[in-house]
Amino acid sequence: MILLARQTSELQKILEVIVRRLPRTYNQYFNYYEHLRRIQAGFAGEQRVDEEWQELDLPSPHYILHDFQVINHAGSTHQMDTIFLCPHFLLILEIKNITGILSYDASFAQFIRTTADGTVEGMSDPFQQLERHVAWMKRLIQQERLSLPILHAVVLATKNGILTEDFKGQPIFHVTGLRSQMQKWLELHPSVKKREDLFRFSNLLLTMHTRVKREINVPLRDIVKGVLCTNCVDGQPLRYHYKKWLCPRCGLVDRDALIRTLEDYRLLVGTKLTNKSFCEFFAIDSPNLAYKLLQQLPLKAEGIKRHRKYWIME
Repeated sequence: MILLARQTSELQKILEVIVRRLPRTYNQYFNYYEHLRRIQAGFAGEQRVDEEWQELDLPSPHYILHDFQVINHAGSTHQMDTIFLCPHFLLILEIKNITGILSYDASFAQFIRTTADGTVEGMSDPFQQLERHVAWMKRLIQQERLSLPILHAVVLATKNGILTEDFKGQPIFHVTGLRSQMQKWLELHPSVKKREDLFRFSNLLLTMHTRVKREINVPLRDIVKGVLCTNCVDGQPLRYHYKKWLCPRCGLVDRDALIRTLEDYRLLVGTKLTNKSFCEFFAIDSPNLAYKLLQQLPLKAEGIKRHRKYWIME
């Protein structure tokens, strides 16, 4: 049973809007684009591993939490790509969607990638990340007076990540090896937990899950304002004509344009609007038209006339 489904992160959504609305000539455009590309690649890798779970014959009961996030007693964040619980053990997975030739120096905790063009890059050590998560989970299990083995592993989501001999003895394998690894773990660890204890602990984890907001500098002054065409890639604004949003270039009639732009506003600016901020972001010249459009949106309103404020409803 999936208790916590994997979702597109708020950071990815924000970056998608920034990249869509920034002029390509903007000096930091490529940095935002590369940041988004890395996050999208990681998310695609996580989804690839999620698909593999669906192919497995898993013990009953079992509980899965994807992208579990929690803040520990010191105020630091733990983000675990996948937690799998069953009567035999608890498993924490760190998922990597990395291509190239990979090597590892355990004595220096150094994870290294050599790309196809010969570039050598140092990367964060996923084994250290996992050991930190395991230490936190052990403390929680002891606190709850449970006895459940904690396993951990790094899963490569692509076959184009080539492991060298340096990884022998390390808990790492390609996604296609998940089936055989699960079988080995199940044979090695007999069932130790009662159904009700497992359910209680999995629900405790669910209540502890806290979405951690990732801060990012949003270049609001430089983004393209307005209700934009989804067909035209260079920020072509739509025109509001006879209660329809029309693209003067490609002829698109977009019935979802207003709601989609409101979501862009929420991601980049926040949940609070005024008639003035609405006109600025949506590139509306007429305050009267802005007022009429605001009435079409799922907003909570307070105040009257020029003091009227709106909040985006979830």
